[in-house]
Amino acid sequence: MNQRSRIDVIGSQGASEEELPLAVVGQHPRLDGLYRYWTGKLGGRRMPARRELPPEEMREFLGYIVLIDVTPEPRRFRFRLVGTEISSAYGRDMTGLYVDDIVTSAYREMLQDHYSRATDAGQPVLHRLTFVEWPGKVHELVRLTLPLSDDGKIVNMLMVCSAFGDELKGHRRPLLGPDPS
Repeated sequence: MNQRSRIDVIGSQGASEEELPLAVVGQHPRLDGLYRYWTGKLGGRRMPARRELPPEEMREFLGYIVLIDVTPEPRRFRFRLVGTEISSAYGRDMTGLYVDDIVTSAYREMLQDHYSRATDAGQPVLHRLTFVEWPGKVHELVRLTLPLSDDGKIVNMLMVCSAFGDELKGHRRPLLGPDPS
């Protein structure tokens, strides 16, 4: 099967998550920088529009950003743009795919929940998650989801940024298995 046609993730035991308080974003320099940039664009509104975020102002983040189109009826999430570092980490470019294209229900439902929370609230959400992708590659990351809106009220796009790999050293807590505390 074509790599762009689906995203394979191993069963429900291979995915776990934790919603984090937004204050934790400061522990991750890239996420903190993007969050500060996003809040600087609010101008007294709940969320900025995509057109107010020129790529030339976001160069340091671009490889780690995923832009997701939000379609209202039925609600679906489409990967509009996937940064090169994200594509490299997944071993594929998911641009143009929908969250629906994720084969394993546990991970697909997790993403739909995260993206729906940000869309419904019109506010940022932060999650720590771990999942196992076929053929057994483990992804551990902290993901910031920021809502965007053309009219300042209805979310029509999400901007997602992740910290992963060596960036999580000192901030790791295993999510697969028992809590060590």
